[in-house]
Amino acid sequence: MRRLGGLIAAFFLVISVVPSGARAQVDLDKRLQSVLSQTAGRAAVVAVSGGRVIAAAGRDADENTPLHLASVSKTVTAAAVFRLAESGEIDLAQPIGTYLGRFVSTPNEEITSQPVSAFLNHASGLPSNNFRAVTNGLTTWQQYADFAARGSVSRTPGRYLYSNDNYVLLTKLVMEVTNLPFSVAVRKLVWEPLGVAGGGLDVSTRATQVLGGAGAWVATPYAVAVLFDALNPATGGTKLLSRQWLARLHAVTYAAEYRNGTRYRGDAWGHTGSLYAVRAAAVVAKSGTVYVVLSEGAKPSSSERLFDALARLG
Repeated sequence: MRRLGGLIAAFFLVISVVPSGARAQVDLDKRLQSVLSQTAGRAAVVAVSGGRVIAAAGRDADENTPLHLASVSKTVTAAAVFRLAESGEIDLAQPIGTYLGRFVSTPNEEITSQPVSAFLNHASGLPSNNFRAVTNGLTTWQQYADFAARGSVSRTPGRYLYSNDNYVLLTKLVMEVTNLPFSVAVRKLVWEPLGVAGGGLDVSTRATQVLGGAGAWVATPYAVAVLFDALNPATGGTKLLSRQWLARLHAVTYAAEYRNGTRYRGDAWGHTGSLYAVRAAAVVAKSGTVYVVLSEGAKPSSSERLFDALARLG
């Protein structure tokens, strides 16, 4: 009788535990659907933990559909720059002009004399000139980089000012140092070590042609999530950088809200992206779960709303 009672107790323990896990999964699926409902057009949202997809939702797309990243591209570019720094091919404290070769016509010394770290952290004082670049007839990111290097600062260097100019110049840096096309260099530096197909630059529209690594990358939500997980020093699994360099990536150099290609808000960090009819966000929650939503539609009005929605998933 005692054995029968134990079996009954074990049976009830099993049926009480299994449904709770199922309920948690259903709850996460619903919350991802809620995030998806805030977007328009083709869109996908994915939750990744330990490199594994634990939930996903989509509209005419899924976690393996290549979609535009907009400014989430900056984290990809920063990761490539940090890989070059860790290998000793560049020094983040050196002036960026050291690595830009001779492509710049009459560069502004006030810009090219600033350290690489200032551009990674949007502390060069340069404003975003991508719209001016397009309206001035520029059709490549190389032309935009030349334009940016000859520009003028609008804020005292050393203070945070978000700017696409910074990351189009870093795009040129990666190409000059590796002597490879930017997409090829990033594939070797970032995507191949992570074992995922990372896509490439979109040069099919006037807007994306000039942005390069500042905002023209196309990749799958899953690949983006794997990258952010590989940049998280607080979890196990495959990492893109050594522990020392991961700590340096996340250290406050100029402003706490932006650290070497990552945006911080409260307990969550990641990046956002908006470009015409593109809205994107990637968030690493305090739990270590990575959430990514990529959408090709002009909704919501700001990708910041998507960042906040993902951060609330915990």
